[in-house]
Order: sequence, then structure tokens, then C-alpha cells
Amino acid sequence: MSRLILTLALLSLLACGKTGPLRPPAPRGPFPPADVQARQLGDGVEVAFSLPKPRGDAKSQALGRAEVLRVAYPRGVPPPTDPDAFRLRGEIVAQLDLTAAGVARRLVLPDTGLGSLADKGIGWTLRYGVRVKDQKGRSSPLVVAHDLETVGPKPPPGEIRAEATADGIRLSWNAPDGVDEPRFNVYRGPYAGMLSERPLNLQPLEGTDYLDTTATVGERYRYVVRTVAAEGPPYRESGSSPVADVDASDRFAPAPPAGLVVVQEGKAVRLLWNPGAEPDLDGYRVYRRLPDGSWAALSTDVVRQPSYLDAAVTPGETFVYRVTAVDRASPAPNESGPSEEASIQVGNEP
Repeated sequence: MSRLILTLALLSLLACGKTGPLRPPAPRGPFPPADVQARQLGDGVEVAFSLPKPRGDAKSQALGRAEVLRVAYPRGVPPPTDPDAFRLRGEIVAQLDLTAAGVARRLVLPDTGLGSLADKGIGWTLRYGVRVKDQKGRSSPLVVAHDLETVGPKPPPGEIRAEATADGIRLSWNAPDGVDEPRFNVYRGPYAGMLSERPLNLQPLEGTDYLDTTATVGERYRYVVRTVAAEGPPYRESGSSPVADVDASDRFAPAPPAGLVVVQEGKAVRLLWNPGAEPDLDGYRVYRRLPDGSWAALSTDVVRQPSYLDAAVTPGETFVYRVTAVDRASPAPNESGPSEEASIQVGNEP
């Protein structure tokens, strides 16, 4: 009898057509979200994350909802390393319907539930996780941000001023009242887009001014400044200052070239000058004075190098030159004032 049972079991295994060790089923929910970050702004918290692509092309696999979960540990309670913390104690504190058109790939959702915690959550350690669900409710893996230990909020800076200069966008602002030795972080974003999540400054600023040398000419930006409440990341800061909008159009001409000298080179005249230092410098224009006192450009094209050879000269005559610098502003480049003049009497070729 036992031999018959064993034979039937073997036949059953052969009939199913599968061999090898058992494997868990392949995941069917969305891919996990990416770059989950939590930060304190004033007395609130924002959680930022990037949405994944759907796992497949089926309608049911389209993204349906994003959920932010929180586990909170009171002041003085060391947060344990507990893989089941979200399953046992996780609370959904923010969610967003992803089926609407125009949902951005990078999202920022606020935790609006801190008021339910003692002291509004200040001094607590907050652990946030994000998951995404598809149209059938299948969930992605939960991605957890670094723990955020909240601190007492600080007031934001006052009015911020932004001015486009030849060196970049110069910012200044008013320090908040009642804060000893305040430090600040500066944030920038496109005029109609999200602010950057990381400050422009590498270290917190102790002064109330900043020069943004990374702004692109022709773009329009908005800036805010925040008072640093504690070392980060995760960042713990005040709310934002008022927004400053600035147009980074290039309205500033380069400095006039310096050090112009002219020497005879065979039957021609060689001009040399010091190169300009402007990052948007396109080149130079070389001018020669005409007999009537006016100036004529010697080339319709911009001269790229700080040197020019004028071969259209006559021995025995005196020629006077000057040079200007030109930038890459569009649609109309800016031209500097002229350099100092330099003259030479052309002799017969030795």
C-alpha cells in the first residue's frame, strides 16, 4: 500500500510539470518610491519622495495613491530598530490621489497631524515611510526616511531682497528678532516650479547676505531664506521668508579690455591685450580710427582670442586702435566700453 501511495505522489509531481525549489511569487504591486526625505519647517513636517514608474502597462497597474505613514516616539524614548513598527503602529498622516492628470514625479506632502501629539510633536522622534498603491490597491514596498528628531521652532527671516548683478544674483534679508547668533539657508527654484530641497549654501550662513553665482543668464528665479533650527540633514528650519522673484537677464556689459599694446609684425600690425574674466564673455571687437576721427570695426565677426593681426596697413602712416569686449547675452549681446587707445607708425619692413 505504501509503495502505491509513493508512486501516486511521484506521478502527481511529474504531472504538474515543475521541478526545483519552491519560490515566492513575483511582486505584483508598484515599484518602491525613491529618495524619501523628511524635514521640519517651523512647527510642521514635510515628506518628499519621487514616484516610481508603474510595474507594467496594464490599466490596473497604473499608480493610484501615495500614502505617508508615521511612527512617533515621545521625548526621551529611544526609537527601537523594529522592522514591524509600521505594521503595528504606523499611522497614515498624508495621502494623495495619483490618478489626476499632471501629478509631478517629485512630491512633497505635509504631516498635518502633529497637533494630536503632546507638545505638538516637538522633541519627539518621528519616523516616516512612504508607499504607493496601484489601481487594484496592491502596495509597493514601504520606503523609510531617516528619523527626524524635532526641535523648538524658530522665526523665519524678514523681507528678502534679490538683485541681478554682473557677478550673479545678490540676496540680502532681515534677521528675525529674538534669535541669538542666527544662521540661515538659502533656497532657489524656477519662477513657476518647486524650490530646491537642498540649500544653495554648503554650510549655514552666519551673515544676512549671499551671492548666487550659479544662476543662469536669461532665467527667472524665486528665492526664500530659512532660519536654521538645528544641524541637518534631516533639515530642521523655520518656515520660509517672503519670496523674492528676480529676472536674471544679462543687462551688464563686460569690463573694457586692459593692457592693449600694438607692435609691427612684418608688413602688418599685431594687437595684444589682457583676456577678460567674465564667465559669459564671448569675445572682442577691434576698432581702428578713421581719418575723420570716427571708429570702424576691423571684422564683422567677434574675435575669440585676445590678439588680432591687422594686415591692411600702409608703411609710413600712423594707426590708432582700441578694443571692446562682448558677452553672450541673447538676443542682443552687451558690449563694453572701449579700452585705452594704442597707436603705432608703421615703418618699412626690415
